[in-house]
Amino acid sequence: MSVDVSILESAQPPALGTGRSPAALMWLRFRVNRAAYVSLIFLVVLTVAAIAAPLIAHLAGHGPNDLYRTSMLDSFGNPKGPTLHFWFGADASGRDVFVRVIYGARVSLIVGVVATGIAATIGVVFGLIAGFRGGGLDTLLSRTSDVVLALPVLLFAIGLSSACSNTAQGCVGGAVTPGLNLVIVIIVIFAWPAMFRIVRAATLSLRESTFVEAGRAVGMTGRSIMFREVLPNLISPVVVYAALMIPESILFEAYLSFLGLGVPGTTPSWGGMLEQASQYYTTAWWLMVFPGVFLLATILAFNLVADGVRDAFDPKATK
Repeated sequence: MSVDVSILESAQPPALGTGRSPAALMWLRFRVNRAAYVSLIFLVVLTVAAIAAPLIAHLAGHGPNDLYRTSMLDSFGNPKGPTLHFWFGADASGRDVFVRVIYGARVSLIVGVVATGIAATIGVVFGLIAGFRGGGLDTLLSRTSDVVLALPVLLFAIGLSSACSNTAQGCVGGAVTPGLNLVIVIIVIFAWPAMFRIVRAATLSLRESTFVEAGRAVGMTGRSIMFREVLPNLISPVVVYAALMIPESILFEAYLSFLGLGVPGTTPSWGGMLEQASQYYTTAWWLMVFPGVFLLATILAFNLVADGVRDAFDPKATK
């Protein structure tokens, strides 16, 4: 008795990923990376906690700047460690470290996402224009990025922070004021050239492609070709590198706050908390451990997510 082979083949289950959209396939490849998937969950939980910081503070019964010197400082003025009501202990002013760590996540995430978003947008737009147009404009933008990259970042940031923090009006006619805005501006100034170079290099290799020539042949303008044809082909490197820029921005904000040049002391910041902890690390270990662990875990999580995103964009990375 003969068997129709075509019937058996039609009865086989479809191959994995058949009929799925590119976004669904990327999500499947991302989930295979357990470290990246767990890191994403951690970042989501941290973001929710940062957004709900006022509610968490209300449930804890302690605000970020409430002082409990009588109950949480000993007779010598030293802070007390973790208790049932102060899970992470208190700082040298008698403030709840747990509540301040949660509020500090707000500062770190805002700086990381906003500064990276602005810097990435500037880098992508300038990189597209320089790589696609070429000529004198490309030379001007490229040399500008070279100058920015040649600057001593930390020294320049310290000088700019000091200059803009001397007065309440800030710099540039009050457009850049001390605090979170100043930190974001400093990060953007030094972060955009790296994205610019990546996008420019990729655009240089794409502008002679067949689909670009086809766009010119049907009468598309240069702007339409850049943003409708070239830019979609740059999504992968842009998203991956932007994911790597976020932890760099968070870490840079921590540097400035540790040096006393970031956000004001009344605004909880992981870097500022670590700066205070440096004076008490021998007697109050919790002041350094809890903000340091959250900063380390956040930086590591963003880097692992960036690795997962890179692998998800590359079909050959996941078997």
